Amino acid sequence: MLLDHKGVAYNAIDVDADPSLRKVMQERAGGAHTVPQIFIGEAHVGGCDELFALERQGQLDPMLED
Repeated sequence: MLLDHKGVAYNAIDVDADPSLRKVMQERAGGAHTVPQIFIGEAHVGGCDELFALERQGQLDPMLED
């Protein structure tokens, strides 16, 4: 919802539908296995809690501009 509210385009990948995608996501996320795992560009943000923390700290918009 936060990204929608900001008008940010994103690509949601359903890792539950494809176990090979889950493995790729885990490797890319440094072993994290919960979903969602959020990436902005190549930067791993973490999950929803981390995304909202970036927003509260005023760090999300600059990341989205890059």
